[in-house]
Amino acid sequence: MIEWTYPWFLILLFALGLCWLPLRKTMVALNAAQKQIILVLRLFLLATIVIALAGPKWRTTSDRLAVVYVVDASASVSPDARAAARRYVETSIKNARPGDDYAVIGFAESSEIWHGFGAAATLTKWPELQKNQATDYRDALHFAASILPGDRRRKIVLLSDGNDTSGESESSVSDLARRGIEFDAVALQNPDSPEVLVESVRTPRNIAPDEPFDLTTVIRSTVRQTGVVRLYENQYLLQQRQVDLLPGRNIVRFQDLTSEGSRFEVEVQAPQDTFAENNFGYAVVQVRGRPRVLLVDPNENRLEPLAGVLRSDRFQVETRTPAGVPKSIDDLDQFDLVLFSDVPALTLSAEQMELLRTWVRDFGGGFILAGGENSFGVGGYYRTPIEQMLPVRMEHDDRQQTPSVALLVVLDRSGSMAAQVQGKTKISLADQGAVLAMNVLKDNDYFGVFAVDTKVHEVVPLARLQERQQLQQRILGIDSSGGGIYIFTSLVAASRAMREVNAQIKHVILFSDAADAEEKFAGEMGEPSEGSGTAFDIVSTMLASRTTTSVVGLGYESDKDVPFLKLLAERGNGRFYLTNDPMNLPQIFTTETMKVAQNSLIEEPFQAQVVADAKVLEGISWSQAPLLLGYNSTKLKPTADLLLATETGAPLFASWRFGLGQTAAFTSDVKSRWASEWLRWAGFGKFWTQAIRTLMRRSDHGQFQLNIQEIGDQLRVNIDAVRPDGSFANELPLTVVSADPDGRTDSAFVTQVGPGRYVASLPLPDKGVRLISVSTPNSPPATVSYTRSYPKEFLDTRTNREALRKLVQISHGRLDPKETEVFQSGPAVPGHRTDLAPWLLALAAVLLLVDIFLRRRSWGRVT
Repeated sequence: MIEWTYPWFLILLFALGLCWLPLRKTMVALNAAQKQIILVLRLFLLATIVIALAGPKWRTTSDRLAVVYVVDASASVSPDARAAARRYVETSIKNARPGDDYAVIGFAESSEIWHGFGAAATLTKWPELQKNQATDYRDALHFAASILPGDRRRKIVLLSDGNDTSGESESSVSDLARRGIEFDAVALQNPDSPEVLVESVRTPRNIAPDEPFDLTTVIRSTVRQTGVVRLYENQYLLQQRQVDLLPGRNIVRFQDLTSEGSRFEVEVQAPQDTFAENNFGYAVVQVRGRPRVLLVDPNENRLEPLAGVLRSDRFQVETRTPAGVPKSIDDLDQFDLVLFSDVPALTLSAEQMELLRTWVRDFGGGFILAGGENSFGVGGYYRTPIEQMLPVRMEHDDRQQTPSVALLVVLDRSGSMAAQVQGKTKISLADQGAVLAMNVLKDNDYFGVFAVDTKVHEVVPLARLQERQQLQQRILGIDSSGGGIYIFTSLVAASRAMREVNAQIKHVILFSDAADAEEKFAGEMGEPSEGSGTAFDIVSTMLASRTTTSVVGLGYESDKDVPFLKLLAERGNGRFYLTNDPMNLPQIFTTETMKVAQNSLIEEPFQAQVVADAKVLEGISWSQAPLLLGYNSTKLKPTADLLLATETGAPLFASWRFGLGQTAAFTSDVKSRWASEWLRWAGFGKFWTQAIRTLMRRSDHGQFQLNIQEIGDQLRVNIDAVRPDGSFANELPLTVVSADPDGRTDSAFVTQVGPGRYVASLPLPDKGVRLISVSTPNSPPATVSYTRSYPKEFLDTRTNREALRKLVQISHGRLDPKETEVFQSGPAVPGHRTDLAPWLLALAAVLLLVDIFLRRRSWGRVT
């Protein structure tokens, strides 16, 4: 059978008669017979070219068969069912005819080829898929269709338990039918294993303060048995009861609960169970009414004066130590504002600080950092996510009253520093810390970096700061070598360098492995040492010359050299830092440098000065305000609002908008060290209640009504926007952001689909609580929590034959075909195409040569 690619070129065949015209006026002597032969030849030549231009293809028919076995390897398929699938494939391929071929695809969350077309006849071992928490029919069937050859009959055989989690299996099979691909299904029979699971947990989404509510959970069991159902609130056991479980759905209700906004977890345990993954269910209850505030201080008792005035103004207040700072977005979202009082940054993880920033920026939370001896710059917040969202910078430019500083950083570059943490070596993190320490200093300061193993390497000689970019490159180039750090040798070199500089503040930061600090005294390592005595003698001598020494140890409290390093810092009149997380090193270096160089703790009495009119300051007699006894020196960021200042103009209370939320910095404290007189002042309570009401999160649940749906592997957010007058709000520039428990965010494109109706789609999470925010640039966000207890894969582990039956009905295929029927012969289909155009053009070239030969040959008498 011939197929034409460009059939319209065949119209040119009707113009071939014009070939006679050149022969009528030719200057070549041709007789009549010669003209007739050449005319026929040229007609044939041109016809060949025209037909070639039309793109003729010769297509054969074939009854050969290409089969793709699509094997379900998800977690819901039992080992017995997988073994049955393998036996089915191995038996059926024995019935393949000559010319038939097959491939095997394994799939769960994604698909991969286990046996390709044309591969060896013997099947290799089927691998285990790492990501098996879903059964994505859509991806598997599309992938199978994409590898099928087009020159023979095509068939897909699905071997599965019928529990698709993509939600698009029927449309995928319809697509196969439209493309002429045959589709059969084999139901993999999971054994009748006993199973108990939490099917759902239902609570009111929003409740009023102190409003009792019921929590209802549906427990599904396949057998009759007695189980234990536990209810947790924020990971603390709330109730436990024994329940007689009947086959099918069992409703368990916990009545008259109260909550201040919590995550509830239901757990079921029973003796006869197969999968543990589906024994949990979650729900989030949000309290709408009185604003909720979280106050954090290393000593909760110091927060009582502030907590008391807030509670008297109908705030719900919770106090915690830094150990209780939220570590998940759903815990953080219980509150409308978080205030840190004298909280050192080193008590927080980088993930917690990033979580706070995400909550403020994308979900409209409020945040205040209050001062103290362990806050702002001296608290380690320099260049952290929290500093980025505050209206002030930690470093300040005013160093007129600050003496010149000489800072020498001594880094351990021994072999142990080559170990990696989160893709970075320990020494590279220490290098970053040294660079940040350098950037805290001013141009008139002295700075140096020594890298030490068994010798001292002066990477940056101690000198006045200049060419910072070049110095940074040299510091970041420090890597680890062998051996351990020689403490005595490094301190001798540091002491000698410090004697050469004339600075009013001299300080050494020694960084060492807490389990591998060698050469504690001269000659300990059996090698000649410069000088004599011990490391303690060297730091004591340096202290006598006004050079202090702090020590940073990397390791654990139980490491053998911790007592030595701690005492070394004590003898050097410095501070000792110990961390087992190398990611903290940059923060520790900047914290120590700020304490030494920035002089940012200003402990002198002053009276708060009103700089700008604002609602937060209204109704307070500021001229009668008592003195504050100190503050943390900071610098205002360009676009921030300065409301209160010290008598020297330094920021005292500043705020600004950060994303959808607001943040503020109060550089004095809220406890008795600096604010002892303020705690007894009537304006203290009024100021803080007004400040927190101004900065706390505001939700726009009145304008937006949110509804969440699971559709396939997507989470659909349906948004209804209505104005206060009841009219639809159209053409809004909406932003939809979702965050997982760790604070990682996704944003979604929003489409208006009707009057006041908008739709956005987000990736469906595997499990856990996901916080979703909907906002416009000029309105507070509306937030809603979505909870997924576990992947759909574990919701139903029984074989779903009815679902597979529907699929084969769509494709007019067979359910459970016998192994001998897979490669049965069927109607021939169009097979391989052969392009005839190259052959025709080659023939045309030959005919052209013949034409030339005939016209040049002498034929005798000319007529």
